[in-house]
Amino acid sequence: MSDHTTGDMGGSRRNVSAHPSPQVHLLVDSMKATGWQAHSVRGFISGALGKKMGLTVDSVRREDGERVYSIA
Repeated sequence: MSDHTTGDMGGSRRNVSAHPSPQVHLLVDSMKATGWQAHSVRGFISGALGKKMGLTVDSVRREDGERVYSIA
C-alpha cells in the first residue's frame, strides 16, 4: 500500500515534492486519493505544503461549488 492511502502525511509530502510543476487539484479528488476527510486534506495543504514546505498554494471555489487548489 502506498503512503498516500495510509494516512502518512510524510509520505504524501514526498509525493508532492517529487512533482514540482504547478498542479491543480480538486478537494474531492484529494479526499478520494488519500482516504482523508476534507478538513484533513485542507490542513495538509495549508500546513505541510504552505507553511512547512514554503509553497504558494491558491484556493478557489469554482462556479460549480468545488474547491480547487493550485501550487504556484
